[in-house]
Amino acid sequence: MDGSKSSAIGHLPSAIGVAVIGVGYWGPNLIRTFADLPGCGLVSICDLNPARLQTLPQKYPGVRTTTRLEEVLADPAIEAVAIATPAESHRQIAEACLQAGRHVFVEKPLAACSRDAEALVRVAEEGGHILMVGHIFLFDTAISQLVHSVQAGEIGQIRYVYGVRTSMAGTARLDTNIIWDALVHDAYILPELFGHAPRRVKAVGAGYLMPGVEDVAFVTFDFGDNPEDGALAQVYVSWYALEKARRITVVGSRAILSYDDLSEARLVRYHRRYDQSQERDPQGRLRWHWRDEGGQPIDIARSEPLRAECQHFIECIVAGKQPATDGWSGLAAVRVLEACERSLDNNNTWIELNSYG
Repeated sequence: MDGSKSSAIGHLPSAIGVAVIGVGYWGPNLIRTFADLPGCGLVSICDLNPARLQTLPQKYPGVRTTTRLEEVLADPAIEAVAIATPAESHRQIAEACLQAGRHVFVEKPLAACSRDAEALVRVAEEGGHILMVGHIFLFDTAISQLVHSVQAGEIGQIRYVYGVRTSMAGTARLDTNIIWDALVHDAYILPELFGHAPRRVKAVGAGYLMPGVEDVAFVTFDFGDNPEDGALAQVYVSWYALEKARRITVVGSRAILSYDDLSEARLVRYHRRYDQSQERDPQGRLRWHWRDEGGQPIDIARSEPLRAECQHFIECIVAGKQPATDGWSGLAAVRVLEACERSLDNNNTWIELNSYG
């Protein structure tokens, strides 16, 4: 497969009829957003559990509810579908929607395996329909600025990246591990920072709450073109942590960028680096001296990433353009997650990404 993208997406009227499938943890956020979004109309909400649908007609008058996907796909007023169901159901639901001629938005991850993700990309391209993945942090203004600053060379050459992504909830998840639940965000953010996919990954993790379901993991990404490059990133992810945290630090040759989603100053540039002097040590080696010129918060406009993400989906349908987070992006992230899981299952060894084609 190559990364070519179909241009056979037709122009549609500005008012796009949308259905949301899945009213679990994240579905209500999609429902709220699409119901309030200009350029579209929320037509239908679908969930297998009728209890989840009971209060929605009062909150969203005129919006139909159903437990049957067939009813959604039979409705000519629905041109686009947003899917927020468990990952293992993504291929079946999204494929049915694409084959029925609908444009599709799928929450992360695109699918539970790369085979299923690849199948969805193929079906979308063959039918000329939009397939977008919910890589929400790429619509966050602070992450967008972080990526722009790094790609523009504002901190020099990337030395390395380290991140922390932890959370706590009332109950621990039993249906998936921390890799697929949390690391998925870093699986799509880090390639944006480095400008390409990792060459290989290595993961170490453990399941303290439920054996076989990792609730903590330490994952190393090698973004170098060869083993000597040293272009590394490491991320710690956990549900079993002291605090909720979303942090990414990018250490460059000229400066350091720190992203902290839960801090008032979400993005800070630190003018800290080593400079090589003409002074030599007793063995004749040139010394490196640490320079610290302080930190500078970067002004970031506050916005709602989910609203920007959903708006982008609608705009892509209307304009007939591929989303920034299209099916290929979703497939790439799933391949990274699969490689991490293979590393966990193979004594924490390095797993090459090129083994996925």
